[in-house]
Amino acid sequence: MTLARRLLLAAAALLLLLGVGIAWYALVEGYRPLDAAYAAVILLTTVGELTDMQLDDSGKAFTAVYVLLGVGVMFYTAVTAVEGLIAGDIAAALAGRRSGWRVHKMRDHAIVCGFGRVGRAIAEDLRHHRIAVVVIDRDPDARAAATAQGFSAVLGDATEEDVLREAGVERARVLIAASDSDVGNTFVTLTARALNARLSIVSRAGSDSAEQRLRAAGANRVVSPYRIAGRRMAIAAVQPLVFDFVEAPGGPDPTRERLLAELLVANEAAPLAGRTLADAFGTLRETRVLAVEREHGELLAAPPATTELRPGDRLVLYGSRDEIEALSAPSAPTARGASSAPVAP
Repeated sequence: MTLARRLLLAAAALLLLLGVGIAWYALVEGYRPLDAAYAAVILLTTVGELTDMQLDDSGKAFTAVYVLLGVGVMFYTAVTAVEGLIAGDIAAALAGRRSGWRVHKMRDHAIVCGFGRVGRAIAEDLRHHRIAVVVIDRDPDARAAATAQGFSAVLGDATEEDVLREAGVERARVLIAASDSDVGNTFVTLTARALNARLSIVSRAGSDSAEQRLRAAGANRVVSPYRIAGRRMAIAAVQPLVFDFVEAPGGPDPTRERLLAELLVANEAAPLAGRTLADAFGTLRETRVLAVEREHGELLAAPPATTELRPGDRLVLYGSRDEIEALSAPSAPTARGASSAPVAP
């Protein structure tokens, strides 16, 4: 039984007992209603005694039982209330301290500002890709929800420098401004960019003008959920085959889920560097390279199998989740040291 339910039951028992006492002293002992209520409260709370009470044997028996029950109910109510106050505060303090310690040790993590429906989905997907996540939200309930789901969380306004520093913005890999306020996302982007010039910032926008402001504020990528949803619905309406191809559900087996992903050839020491696409990916059965972006910005769409990979290249892959995650794993023989991230279709 939850603590809140226990408190409600204790309060209900207390009120019921008080009502029974008032009814007895008013109807059975013949007290005036005010005197009956006074007697019931005094005896229930055990703060005094009524020496002028003239009771027969039944009245004395009732009063004895009434006082004993009252002491028990009052004690239970007081203990439950104190338990809720102390245990709740201690648990919150310990949870906050544990979360703060975890954040202090994090490196190359993701910061999600806002834990609404969008922020929650983002955090879950990042965790699925084994990326550590720190949630920032000013709502205590949202912070509690994030903590309950296993995320490190910081309570506060993400537009404030101290809050971003508490979330480890100077050590973070990416920050996602996911609140439903364009103004708030703009200020978060400005503040985060000032604290970490190398930080990758992805921001949510609700309008074209907001998108321009966010880019000017320092966002690397700006995403409009409404525009994406509109495009996908339009594709589903007029090009259902394309929509089905992009969605490509894998059936009941989640490891066969299809997705688009990005793979980076980190440096000259990366095993992919200097190899051709045929050599690096020829053994994969369900994953294809759709494009290669050179470090200087040149985009090779549908690259031939003879394309040689260079340090700094970014590859756009389409295939099964299990093969792409195997490529992204640190122990992957063909992509050790590479990183991948899902992108919206």
